[in-house]
Amino acid sequence: MIRLLFVCSMASLSVASAQLHQMTSQDVPKITSIQKRWWDGRLYDASADTTPAGTAVDTDGATVAVSGPSVDVWGAVNTLHRCGSYIASVPDIPARAYLDNDGLTHMIVGSTSYHHMNGSSILNVTRECAPTWNATLDPNPANFAGDEFLDSPIAFENGTVVALVHTEYPGNVYNTTGPDAPMCTLRGYPQCWTVSIGMAISHDFGSTWAHIRPPPHHLVAAVPYGYNQSQLAYGWGDPSNIIKHPKDGYYYAAIWNRNQVGLQAPGICMMRTNDLMDPSSWRAWDGTAYTKSFASPYTLKPGTEGDHVCTVTNLPAGTATPISGKKRGCQAAGIAWSTYLEKFIVTLGCGETFQWATSDDLITWTKPQLLDVRHNMPVNTSKMVVAMNYPTFMDPTAPTAFGDNNFYTVGQHPFLFWASIGHSPYTDGRHQWATPFRFQK
Repeated sequence: MIRLLFVCSMASLSVASAQLHQMTSQDVPKITSIQKRWWDGRLYDASADTTPAGTAVDTDGATVAVSGPSVDVWGAVNTLHRCGSYIASVPDIPARAYLDNDGLTHMIVGSTSYHHMNGSSILNVTRECAPTWNATLDPNPANFAGDEFLDSPIAFENGTVVALVHTEYPGNVYNTTGPDAPMCTLRGYPQCWTVSIGMAISHDFGSTWAHIRPPPHHLVAAVPYGYNQSQLAYGWGDPSNIIKHPKDGYYYAAIWNRNQVGLQAPGICMMRTNDLMDPSSWRAWDGTAYTKSFASPYTLKPGTEGDHVCTVTNLPAGTATPISGKKRGCQAAGIAWSTYLEKFIVTLGCGETFQWATSDDLITWTKPQLLDVRHNMPVNTSKMVVAMNYPTFMDPTAPTAFGDNNFYTVGQHPFLFWASIGHSPYTDGRHQWATPFRFQK
């Protein structure tokens, strides 16, 4: 997704670009702006992670450390070779999973096309070649249906699955012709870019998907400010998984705004609902309670923007891009309830590092600590990890040990799912890894 940060060397980018230009129209049916983002270069730099090997990091009295070798859950380069040149089929969101009534595990991790990815466990899934749901690519920002990334599902026993949809609007891609053109006269990201969150639904455990309501009425979260090409990347996006609170029964998710826009501060916002079938029912934290509603800036009454501003948590706030004078922010890639720690755990993608923190209330978090996924990584694996992103804990035993078919509950021995970015999509490519960790208190 656009949220990735620069890491690839100019040499590797040049090689990848040359390979792209050498391909014919028969090799690549349609190279979209989304597919080209591999070469756009906003990736996390794994080489900048200076955590000493084997260091066990501490938060609120707890420690966590790697407890075994990483599992290569999915190699996108293998899909590329097996299925053909569909470059957009890469891990570009955090891994999510749920279990259906037949015991089949479904994983959602991809880009703007959704491919079935099923198997016997979250460590053993197979990805299908054909996409079964694609981004709408609507050029009107007021419809909140541009570059859509199916994300954050939660499934129920009747086969209904609802999912948050991270939706980017890159103005340099859309409306290059027509009465509103050009939507962008600047270079592009981090300008000419905004993001929002919509909602999709499936009634057959993910075999088919659709917007829960016709756009723009599927909107879950947006900042109260419309598209502005001069504004640095902004909007509510990059949702965590949806997690059901073990005590109050509400459904929660974390969302991220990358830069200050109007009254809305950058940072991570917590939102919740008790009605997943109503995308307008989500409420954001106001500093005291969950009272702030979200609204479309295109239909909002001027002067009421303050009624739709979230009070962000104490997790690191800041930009997703290296901008002089601005601090790096963190995406809350995943939130889990730890039965071992009896606390919530957040996993953060923070520029060059992975971090984690704990909380009792999802609002006040401990100081984030580093997560080291590279400890004792074999050379033939580590050489593929040019950059990394999207850390989230999941526990393969969650359905049987905790009765959680949506994998947001973890025990003492979860796996950290994360994506690596290699040198080229045609050689080492992107991989979805699962690294076992052990908590200790």
